[in-house]
Amino acid sequence: MTRTLHVALLGAGLSLAIETGAQTINFDDLAPGTTLGAQYAGLGVVFTPNAFSGSGSSSSGSDWATNTDMTIVSLDTGTLGIDYGALGVPSLVSKNILHHFLNWETKEDGDASFRIDLSTPASSVSVTFAGVGGNSLAPDSRIFAYAGSTLLDSRAGSLPDDLVGQLTLTITAPGITRIAVAPGSFDDWVGVDNIVITTAAIPEPEVWSLTLLGLAATWCARRRRAIGEENDHA
Repeated sequence: MTRTLHVALLGAGLSLAIETGAQTINFDDLAPGTTLGAQYAGLGVVFTPNAFSGSGSSSSGSDWATNTDMTIVSLDTGTLGIDYGALGVPSLVSKNILHHFLNWETKEDGDASFRIDLSTPASSVSVTFAGVGGNSLAPDSRIFAYAGSTLLDSRAGSLPDDLVGQLTLTITAPGITRIAVAPGSFDDWVGVDNIVITTAAIPEPEVWSLTLLGLAATWCARRRRAIGEENDHA
């Protein structure tokens, strides 16, 4: 086996091992009116309301909600029971989104928040928000990324004052196992859509075999070369 082939095998194995995969959760496969929770557990993703508790930290001055609304609603004008507010521009969301609009101030008792737990650590997470009210001094749409209980990073979105719009927040960090999402303050309805989770792909057994084969072949070649050099000097 030539040295070129050794390197090719090793390189192929390593390149396959570091490929990444992204999955998008946009709620379009759920029926409007569904309460979001463990529907995506098969993908290793579980949603839980009320990521935070106690004193809030948004411009509303309210405490964190104890009853964050996790209802899926439809933007489809042909669907009975449409329930969403002014979404703003650009058009980043479509079909189904998370969070009731009608009477949200009576459905929740403070600033909404929820958490997303991942069974496989992610390297990047993004969340899209719609109906975000302009508040450049105190942006209230936020995401937080954790590795276990350790905060890795956070992002907050802002828009020019007095505007309503849509935006996407992204965090890139190694080993993300949990995301906390604060859609917006108690006095500002905000919907959520298009949660994109990027994870490092787990190598398939054949990838590991190919990598090990390349390593073994490289070691054998170096060993044979060393023996040959010893014989030449004998």
